[in-house]
Amino acid sequence: MVKDEDTYPIETIVRLRKTGEFAIITDKTFLKDGKSFMHYLAQIEGKGGKYALYHEDVDLEALPE
Repeated sequence: MVKDEDTYPIETIVRLRKTGEFAIITDKTFLKDGKSFMHYLAQIEGKGGKYALYHEDVDLEALPE
């Protein structure tokens, strides 16, 4: 279970665990309906659009200044 204080702020740069690609978080949502989990909307480097990323699928690279 992910707690709000464990989440990354908007504009954080993360690395996708499966592909190694970098992404920048543009929005986040904490969902709670029997299960609690966190997902982000992010722009992946070199790709257009926004993608939903689960908190458990990314690693921190750099926090915003």
